[in-house]
Amino acid sequence: MKIVVIGGTGLIGSRLVTKLNALGHEAVPASPNSGVNTLTGEGLGEALKGVSVVVDVSNSPSFEEAAAMNFLPLRATYFSMSKPQACVTTSRCRS
Repeated sequence: MKIVVIGGTGLIGSRLVTKLNALGHEAVPASPNSGVNTLTGEGLGEALKGVSVVVDVSNSPSFEEAAAMNFLPLRATYFSMSKPQACVTTSRCRS
């Protein structure tokens, strides 16, 4: 099963990618380092092609209250716009 891990190059995400791959899944890390920016939507549509599951373990780039409160809804908007291009059946977000 192809699984995209948003934040997949970070502390938690990189470990999750390793464990999922060890279990026989095709886990793909998605982060600004890999050309996926969930704040702007850049690269998201391409990253979601052929994906069955998306797991989001990313962090807000700022912990200032207003920025942190807008982080999830903004990313959800881009994710919703990109989701029809993919075959995503399940998505999970950790906040």
